[in-house]
Amino acid sequence: MSRNWKLARLVAALTLLPAPGAAEEPAAEPRTEVLLEEIVVKSRREPRADGLEVREVRETPARDLGEALEQGLGVGKVRKAGIASDVVLRGLKRDDVNVLVDGTRTHGACPSRMDPPAFHLDWAEVDGVEVRRGPFDVSQPGGLGGVVDVRTRGARPGPGAEVNLGAGSFGATESSAVASYGGGRASLLLGGAFKRSDPYLAGDGRNITEVIPATSTGRYRDTSDHQTAYDVRSGWAKVGLVPAEGQQLELGYTRQEADDVLYPYLLMDGIRDDTDRVNATWRAGALGPLASARAQLYWTRVAHDMDDRDRCSSAADPAACAGGLAEAWSMRTEARTRTLGAKLEAGLGGAGAALEARIGADLVVRNWDNETIRVRRAMPGQPYVGEASIPDVTQTTGGVYAELRRALAPSVRATAGARLDVAESYAGVDRRDFYATWRPDSSPERLRTDLLLAGNVQLDWDAARGLTVFAGYGHGTRLPDPQERYMALAGLMGKPAWVGDPSLRPTRSDELDAGLRFTADRLLAKAQVFHAWLADEITLVPLALPSGATAKTYAGVSARRVGGEASARLALPLRLYAGAAVAYVWARNETAGTPLAEIPPLRASASLRWDDGRFFAEAEEQWAARQDRVDPALGERPTSAWFITNLRAGAEWRGLKAFLGVRNLLDKTYAEHLSYLRDPFAAGVKVPEPGRTLYANLQYAF
Repeated sequence: MSRNWKLARLVAALTLLPAPGAAEEPAAEPRTEVLLEEIVVKSRREPRADGLEVREVRETPARDLGEALEQGLGVGKVRKAGIASDVVLRGLKRDDVNVLVDGTRTHGACPSRMDPPAFHLDWAEVDGVEVRRGPFDVSQPGGLGGVVDVRTRGARPGPGAEVNLGAGSFGATESSAVASYGGGRASLLLGGAFKRSDPYLAGDGRNITEVIPATSTGRYRDTSDHQTAYDVRSGWAKVGLVPAEGQQLELGYTRQEADDVLYPYLLMDGIRDDTDRVNATWRAGALGPLASARAQLYWTRVAHDMDDRDRCSSAADPAACAGGLAEAWSMRTEARTRTLGAKLEAGLGGAGAALEARIGADLVVRNWDNETIRVRRAMPGQPYVGEASIPDVTQTTGGVYAELRRALAPSVRATAGARLDVAESYAGVDRRDFYATWRPDSSPERLRTDLLLAGNVQLDWDAARGLTVFAGYGHGTRLPDPQERYMALAGLMGKPAWVGDPSLRPTRSDELDAGLRFTADRLLAKAQVFHAWLADEITLVPLALPSGATAKTYAGVSARRVGGEASARLALPLRLYAGAAVAYVWARNETAGTPLAEIPPLRASASLRWDDGRFFAEAEEQWAARQDRVDPALGERPTSAWFITNLRAGAEWRGLKAFLGVRNLLDKTYAEHLSYLRDPFAAGVKVPEPGRTLYANLQYAF
């Protein structure tokens, strides 16, 4: 409570800073013009890119980046709790999707992805998000599925401040305040945010903590509606300096603390999750022969602790959920990650030149260290035994890249890029005996060196007024992460062991993309299709020994993905605005001859909005088809089709904005396909989506 009180005082202090003048969105600008301008701005983006503005997020009950992107851009998510959803692009997730915040990487520490990269920021920090699909960005290593590029806000000229307050069903509350001052040579931005919630109810009235069967020792001790489902506090500061004409230096720091996050998706819950992000970026315009230059240095850290103190498994008699152990828990994982990154980049030939080039070099050092401690019930005294489940693994990746853009004709542009990385993976704790037990014919290595090559060729053709057609070929590579290569956790209490494979090879993807974008005065329409062939795609597979012992491990398989996305936004007469989107992925494990696991089904949405500049009202339908293309080897089960209806309304007056809405109006009971997990820490249940959810947001900027 003391930390919450300190944060409340900080937020109150920020809201009281005198800041007449610059508002985030001038009150004199009618909302109808804002919506039309958004269509224009989004039409100017790279044809393959989609964007999400903060205004769109504030009108929804989205608690994190995964939820917001799913509602707006046809991006999938993995729900594990009331917050902290993971992002999925074209059925790819984890390290196959690069989630960047101002060019920095934050790697979660939990081996079961309680804390994905998209979790470690608050919406009050964000100015906008851009999503680029496919292996077409050579400025970053990996990213076979694409890039989620988050751009945080900076100080605008003069003084300014913004306050946001929100409340909703299931005891959900959130608040944030941002104050800034932008001068000619220096600027400062300060912000703070807080959010919490009780467990939500599914459409059938069940508390999310009640989805685990009463026969499971992983069931919750308390399934009341008044627990804390999550408690998250954030604070950040950003300083901007102009050291010389045409140059900018930006220094930023963010601290996030998340406590008491319940994860019915898993067998443990988040007790503590602390994140630090430090970023320094220097930019320059024309500098000698260079059209632009950029240098960046960043460091991020995540400290994550999880245990089962809220589950019956922590009792001396788990079946009866009675009695106590020496500790309040029977299993616990203390997890840490640290990431250090540096980048140098230069541009040659300014905008409009016949030939533009971008060259760069970067270095990323990622360390991941986990210790898992569990009680040994079968041993006298029930002692606790720990093991290095992710054995202090450090991955160092250094790369160089180049990208060229050239106009082949007045209406035809070509882009070509290439990237070369050298990566070294080293396990600081020796667990080779453990790997050899499960693979007696192998010779596991603590040190691995990999060479990774990526590149692409793209063409854009302005076929007619407002119509751009594009096509491209991309080749990408992705290094196996520390968990996939070095996970080492013995089986216990009927659970299989969890075994990495140090011999895993990097995943390689060859993808063909084609699409079009059409813009008119009041219309933006986009469509894109793709076909990807993946070699050594890393997937979870079962493993068994002749003794009967079982494990879950990782293997590289040949796979194929086919699909696409389409969307449209149209301004109609009578101050009406229509929107629609659809996304689909078909995937196959060619090695096994079965459907690939964890692939979302066909998704679609449609909306109609009335907006007169001061008031708006919107109705939206979201729909997902049944997914029966599942992997039987992993026990994956089909998911039923569903649809929900969402309503929202709002008003604006002199910098004051109010939003009201209801999601899942008809209180449907449903679960998305990516709602349950099969690793050894999985609860083995499908986590349902929230039932009828009412929410209200209030924003004031001055």
